[in-house]
Amino acid sequence: MSIPGAIIAITLHEWVKAMTAHKLGDGTFKAQGRTKPNPLKHMDPLGTIFMLIFGYGWANPVRINMFRMRGGKKEAVIIFLMPFLANIIMGAFLAFAAMVLRTQFFHLFAYNFDLLITLNTILRQAAMLSISFAFFNILPVYPLDGINLVAAFKPMWAARLVQREKIFQIILALAIIMGFAAMAFNPIARAILGVF
Repeated sequence: MSIPGAIIAITLHEWVKAMTAHKLGDGTFKAQGRTKPNPLKHMDPLGTIFMLIFGYGWANPVRINMFRMRGGKKEAVIIFLMPFLANIIMGAFLAFAAMVLRTQFFHLFAYNFDLLITLNTILRQAAMLSISFAFFNILPVYPLDGINLVAAFKPMWAARLVQREKIFQIILALAIIMGFAAMAFNPIARAILGVF
């Protein structure tokens, strides 16, 4: 039941990022097919498996070329914020849809209550994955978005992080497997979803 949520969260995030970068001057993503909401173009196999099993994972990253941008740091912030906000808005919408389903349309499932529970669970799980994915991507470790923001404002720091990229990726994977990512970001996602 996590599969729809993982597909939505990852595809939306990377598609919005690619579209934003494309609009701001980096045309490399159109030729790669990244400006279309095709899940196969945006999902990383291992990252998706991690997301399905552990609740956190990563996408096939959109590598931003800041030299093709017209506004430098300002555009880096826009490219960082747009997919983040898209995931938050989608998560809120899915949570709201789950609430409406179970409070306004429950009578339609009078003879199949299990279907109502299943649909509600899928929507709630998708909302949770979308919002947690948004916050998880703040981390400055490739392939997450935080590294692009660091590169725009502190290129020397980013260079040092890239030099130790493999080490940080192993630490990131272990943090996901051991549940540290969930401990850090699940409370944030639940607080936002609590509104609904």
